[in-house]
Amino acid sequence: MLKVANCHCDLLSYLEQSSTHTPYDLRCRTAIPQWEQGGVVLETLVTFVRTSPGCSKSGLRQFEIFKTLKLPSTLRAVLAVENGSCFLDEEEALDLAFTRLEAWAPLLYISLTWNDANRFGGGNATDIGLKTDGQEILKWMSGKKIAIDLSHTSDRLAYDILNFIDAKKLDITPIASHSNFRSICPHERNLPDELALEIGRRHGLIGLNFVRKFLGSKGATNDLVAHVEHAAALNLFDHFCFGADFFDDSLATPGLEHLKPFFYPGYDDASCYPKVINLLQPLLTPEQLEKIAYSNLSNFVNNASSI
Repeated sequence: MLKVANCHCDLLSYLEQSSTHTPYDLRCRTAIPQWEQGGVVLETLVTFVRTSPGCSKSGLRQFEIFKTLKLPSTLRAVLAVENGSCFLDEEEALDLAFTRLEAWAPLLYISLTWNDANRFGGGNATDIGLKTDGQEILKWMSGKKIAIDLSHTSDRLAYDILNFIDAKKLDITPIASHSNFRSICPHERNLPDELALEIGRRHGLIGLNFVRKFLGSKGATNDLVAHVEHAAALNLFDHFCFGADFFDDSLATPGLEHLKPFFYPGYDDASCYPKVINLLQPLLTPEQLEKIAYSNLSNFVNNASSI
């Protein structure tokens, strides 16, 4: 069985929701037994909050959970941030962000936003670009080997980020930790080809998202294959990995009801990776398959020298 690395999962927010939740609960879809069944040896655990008053308290609790989480010796976990509101409320002083981020480091990536807008910029459900506080976070990130995640940006914010990086000559790599291709599935959460190619040109990563509405409507096998074939058509195999985005959909954030059912049956938790790999085997060389399953993300993590 091939080793598997995944670029995005929501275990931390699940654990933070209740003291009775454990990393062995299968309902979260990304539990330790499911990782073991799926061959997962490298997992990216994200802190996640929806922007609201006092929400950074939840983000801080998730960071504390990450620090004390007991995982099998066979599994390596790295930390990332989904939504800058995890480390700073809308009304807090900006300096607190840098103090908290220094404590949270090392981080694999930071997403400034989620679906909505916040003090840093516009999420994918908006047409808002980069704000002044977002610029300050980018300047802090430069040279720290922390990627900027574009999976939850508006298109305008994504291009504003890239333009700001170029204008200020910042040392930051863009990724899309859990996004598919908009030309295959026309959803705002997916990447236009121009942006996908730019991520590849800048040596970033694109993580294949298993959420059903971001894959398409032709069935799991057809949809998964279509996105992988499109990655091949764009010559992005060196920049493509798993970014499955598994979470407990019974506790999904309000406002996501339109995405139900969230996953295709049989491809709905972290035990499914061998099935996905078998599905892709006839299409890819062994080297291409291993890159997507493991080494592209593993090498990216290893090149972030502080992790």
